[in-house]
Amino acid sequence: MDMGEKQSFETRQGAEAMIELAEWNGKLAIRKKRIPKTYRSEALDKKLRSRRTKEETELLHAAKLVRVDVPEVFFADPKSSEILMEYVQGILLKDIHERKIAREIYKKLGIYAARLHSKGMIHGDLTTKNVIQSEDRTVLIDFGLSFVSDRLEDRAEDLHLLKQAIRSSGSNLSASYFDNVLTGYQKEAGIEQTLKVKKKILEIERRGRYARVD
Repeated sequence: MDMGEKQSFETRQGAEAMIELAEWNGKLAIRKKRIPKTYRSEALDKKLRSRRTKEETELLHAAKLVRVDVPEVFFADPKSSEILMEYVQGILLKDIHERKIAREIYKKLGIYAARLHSKGMIHGDLTTKNVIQSEDRTVLIDFGLSFVSDRLEDRAEDLHLLKQAIRSSGSNLSASYFDNVLTGYQKEAGIEQTLKVKKKILEIERRGRYARVD
């Protein structure tokens, strides 16, 4: 059974935050600290980083309440723009090559997306790099770009981003895998809501094609 290799963690700095390994009460943890932006005034920058840290922590907690498996938050300090959370050891979805396993994970991801959307939560970075399969757990990570919205457009954009990520993997099963996502979504959200989201995804794709032609 080819599930790929377990990911090895490397300290990394993204556009918004520094991510590194840490320790919390004898456990491995992830420390996420938002990076100051020098192009903003110091007071405004501190306020924005603090607010986003608080919002991310609250959304992680809210996701757990709707039965989406996310890393446990051990400690959060909006003043220092820092979150300490569970380190999840496993395999990134993008590195899982066993078709049967991948299909089940994509279906679970569709269920997770529907549960978040039902409570007005948008992940904001729903890609195959932000899903970890850890033994019998499918864990959704990185809520750094997440936000609250009841707009159909935002729900569709969440899934459209995932569709693009699956396509970019180069797999000849990408269309089939996204169908698995929609199967999971429909199981949780129902056929009416799923059809609305699918229709909006097609609209987003058409707009993108027209923009490239122009």
